Amino acid sequence: MESTALSVPLLMRRLAECPPDLLEADLKKDFVPLAVIQDVFFHLGGGALSADMRKSIDNQIKHSAEELRFGLLMGFLLMDPVFKDRKDCLSGVEALLRTGLMSLGSVAKARDFVASTERREELGRLLIAAVGLLPEGESKAEAKSRWESLDTVRRLELMHQAAAMRKRQEELRKAKERKAAEEAASKWSRE
Repeated sequence: MESTALSVPLLMRRLAECPPDLLEADLKKDFVPLAVIQDVFFHLGGGALSADMRKSIDNQIKHSAEELRFGLLMGFLLMDPVFKDRKDCLSGVEALLRTGLMSLGSVAKARDFVASTERREELGRLLIAAVGLLPEGESKAEAKSRWESLDTVRRLELMHQAAAMRKRQEELRKAKERKAAEEAASKWSRE
């Protein structure tokens, strides 16, 4: 029976050992991302990538270097022996590589997710959640709570919402002050 839990510290340690070439390389010249991702799928016990998946990866190569770099980081994590022949992880990995890194790649740099301990934990937890497993020693509620506290995309969304709310409150305050001033001027002109 395959384990339903993965060690977050193990994934964090693996990310810390990420070769600098992965972060600094010209992705169009120094790597064949399609081959790297295919190797990951073979490592997980899967077969050849579908034509649709190859097309999705080609689109990432053309449009989002940072998203692709996150994909390669995930591939590096997935090449850990703990994932060897984990066919149960294939569909989650495919979904993650297709769409799960888009928002992260648009707001963050992959380099930060190797350099920072907190970001390494975030990426490890993202992978664990994507493949439908739990962090070792945590319940679903604990894992969700910890993930939400680390989620860069969610934190940025909350910051934008808070800024929009502050702006709206300021607009309402100014409108209220204008209305009070107009009422005072109207009252003064009648007297």
